[in-house]
Amino acid sequence: MATKVMLGIPVEAYPDLKLPQDYVGVKVPQFSFSRLSGADPVLGVEMASTGEVACFGKNKYEAYLKALISTGIVLPKKNILFSIGSFREKLEMLPFVEKLHRAGYNILGTAGTADYLSEHNIPCKYLEALGGDDNQKSEYSLTQHLANNLIDLYINLPSKNNFRRPASYTSKGYKTRRMAVDFAVPLITNVKCAKLLIEALVRNYSLDISNIDAKTSHSSYTLPGLINSLAFVPNIATPGSTDSAEVTQASIAAGFSTAQLISGGALGRIVDSQTLATAKSNTATSSHCNYALSFTASASNMPALADDVVQAVKSLFIPFSDVTNLSNANKVAAVASYFASWPSDKPIITDAKGTDLASILLLASLHSRSVHVVNVSSKDDILLIKLSKEKKLHVTCDVAVYSLFFAAEEYPGSTCLPTASDQAALWNNLEAIDVFAVGQTPYQLAAELGKDVHPSAGIEETLPLLLTAVNDGRLTLEGIARRLHDNPAKIFDLPEQPHGQTYVEVVVGRKVPFAGKAGGWSPLTGKMVSGSVHRVVVNNATVVLDGVSTSKPTGQDISTATHHHHAARQQQSEARSPVPENAQPSFFPPAPKAELQAHSAQLVGRQTPMPIQGPFAPITPHPAFHRKHILSVKQFGPEDLYDLFNLAHEMRLQVERNGTIDLLKGRVLCTLFYESSTRTSSSFEAAMKRCGGEVLQINPDRSSVQKGETLADTIRTVGCYADAIVLRHPAVGSVQNAAKYSPVPVINAGDGIGEHPTQALLDIYTIRSELGTVNGKTITLLGDLKNGRTVHSLVVLLSFYSVRLNFVAPQSLKMPESVVHAAKRAGIPVHQCESLDEVLGETDVLYVTRVQQERFENKQEWEAVKDAYVVNHAVMARAKEDMIVMHPLPRVNEIDPEVDFDSRRAVYFRQMRYGLFARIKKIMQKDDEVGKVAQATPVLI
Repeated sequence: MATKVMLGIPVEAYPDLKLPQDYVGVKVPQFSFSRLSGADPVLGVEMASTGEVACFGKNKYEAYLKALISTGIVLPKKNILFSIGSFREKLEMLPFVEKLHRAGYNILGTAGTADYLSEHNIPCKYLEALGGDDNQKSEYSLTQHLANNLIDLYINLPSKNNFRRPASYTSKGYKTRRMAVDFAVPLITNVKCAKLLIEALVRNYSLDISNIDAKTSHSSYTLPGLINSLAFVPNIATPGSTDSAEVTQASIAAGFSTAQLISGGALGRIVDSQTLATAKSNTATSSHCNYALSFTASASNMPALADDVVQAVKSLFIPFSDVTNLSNANKVAAVASYFASWPSDKPIITDAKGTDLASILLLASLHSRSVHVVNVSSKDDILLIKLSKEKKLHVTCDVAVYSLFFAAEEYPGSTCLPTASDQAALWNNLEAIDVFAVGQTPYQLAAELGKDVHPSAGIEETLPLLLTAVNDGRLTLEGIARRLHDNPAKIFDLPEQPHGQTYVEVVVGRKVPFAGKAGGWSPLTGKMVSGSVHRVVVNNATVVLDGVSTSKPTGQDISTATHHHHAARQQQSEARSPVPENAQPSFFPPAPKAELQAHSAQLVGRQTPMPIQGPFAPITPHPAFHRKHILSVKQFGPEDLYDLFNLAHEMRLQVERNGTIDLLKGRVLCTLFYESSTRTSSSFEAAMKRCGGEVLQINPDRSSVQKGETLADTIRTVGCYADAIVLRHPAVGSVQNAAKYSPVPVINAGDGIGEHPTQALLDIYTIRSELGTVNGKTITLLGDLKNGRTVHSLVVLLSFYSVRLNFVAPQSLKMPESVVHAAKRAGIPVHQCESLDEVLGETDVLYVTRVQQERFENKQEWEAVKDAYVVNHAVMARAKEDMIVMHPLPRVNEIDPEVDFDSRRAVYFRQMRYGLFARIKKIMQKDDEVGKVAQATPVLI
């Protein structure tokens, strides 16, 4: 292309990659000093590298880390050695070394460097320089540490770094650098690179594959995370079956982030409590995407509709086509009994056809129930459904994708495909089709033709077939998004996916031969298609890229979860959606290729945030929190957390950089604590002062409360002097009561054993900051779970993530059933036990709580359980190397002080630091100045 430009020859420009505006590219050279025996790995002016790697990131630090890893450097986990020559560079590196120490790294140094760091109160282990002393102790020997790979990173900044002399090749510095290269210890010899690396390390990026790491040069478009509304699983309820694992893994690889599993064969269906338990066991730890289960009706399992069975599934499936079920019974009577007894908030699904379909529609009308018809494949059925819709009946339908592209005439002997005339009727009545489905048709077709069958048949063919139709002008991207995401979510009452965090990128217009990866026969094998899946992103993590899947079996059961719709959030999302001027409001009729960009722009607008220009870009104040009380974690949704944590991260950077931010200058915060507090009260006061505001402390022990003043009157009084009130009270529900009388916003800082919402927020923020993400983690809550308000609130927020929860407590202090049920309703796997060792090995986050003496009626009961669990070095030795220990504090004896020195994993004091930023973000939503504040703070979505 460059040659053509220089010669004046016309060139075709690459398509717009639609990269976000907030990304950075960093190129890192790769050197082959290991191949050059004896060479000093200190670069001179020639800068001769044997290769370069460029990587992208959301900022220069993330991009630099990724580029370093790409060159073969392994990031340090624990021990970092410093050898800094000149005083100027020691002074320049001092604050960065201090950051490493605070982040939990062990600092080692050679003679001069170790002395300098120790003088400035940074713990540093001294290592003796290389020499010929045979009596040198191995504990202090730099040689032994390098040879035994006890050093994770060596930062060597020679004092003579501006010129090279032959004499330098015999120096001790040269020998240590050369030994580091020979023993494959990562080596940094440039002060600017060292500072950049340290700053990147302490920010603790997850470094997962993101949406900016790789881009195709072909025309790509973004769709929301798709829903496989009719995922056929042949033997879901057969003990030991792996069919559900294979179906969900194929679904995520094909762009489906959610699947509704419909059971198949007569021996593998969910028909009672026993088969339901088997299905749950098969899917619990092996599903790669979120899934919902469906109960299968029969003429004989009506008594099996126990409440626990009904509540544990998402829908009822009535299979008319199965001769082993309803065809041998009184169909109308049996179906009528289901319509009468099945809960009205759970959908009914049927595959009825012909006269059976007419009977179903009549029953649905008589019972004022909605019904969803699957696998519509004939002209008569689609016209009947279309007529029913025109008559305002509550009926929806789906069509198998195979039925739109393959006809019975092409495959003699097939009974599951429509005839060519029926297929034409489906296309002519496309507006009556609500959902595109995979269904049972692909599996049945392979079986009827005697081909190799696979449980995931038809899943990976879905998008290539539909995108080829888009390229041919028969479908639109908007139509696909509506039938594979919007409509299924509404029809089956599926929960919202995190805004902008789960989506699929597809390529349209690129002709490639279809090559199936799931196994089994496919009618597309070897044929050309004009569309494919480029990338699948789930919870901001890329799990599929160009056919290579890195997904893990972390899918949740969402059978009991419901759709959460927030009107304010929808309006906010629409306000932020960057729809280009040339985007058309209607997507019909099918558009030519030139208009596909506009289609994608509108779809991307629903998922992609508005670009932020500069550190403080003007935005609309967050509608969920503007001048609102913060009383319960139930006020928050998953998108709220995403907004708030990004704001907290930005506040953290601003405070660490500038110390204070005068965004709340002239505002007053009142702290009113009826119970003792150190961390919560101090962090709120510090947060307010960091934002430039003032704090009014009210001590109830020295106030009119001692004269008998009621809480309501106290709140009314202090509301006259302050712009917001932070309240802690020992009575459950007291904060909600106070909010009724307060003229200013009230923040709940704890109400007895009820809730502590800001503590839960800082706990989630701590996990994100320390581990990079909350999703996919196993979190163990340990101690007094009955009275611990922090864990009650934390479980509610964790229900928005893909996590596993362990509740470890004595029988008398176990988690309240209401909290356990809330987690299970959200699809979170929950395990309760009394032994920590039972779950310690799988734990990523150990959240320890104090057994609270003040919550017991007598001291004897407290003494019986106060020493039930103690986290010490022995416990830490049996845990994961990267497991973190958290505690809301104060502690008594549940964490041995010796654990404090495991600064890498003991994060409970850093947890308090994170609390400052978590509470800054809440204070900044409280008064009319919030309009100015929100416009001056980046809510990055």
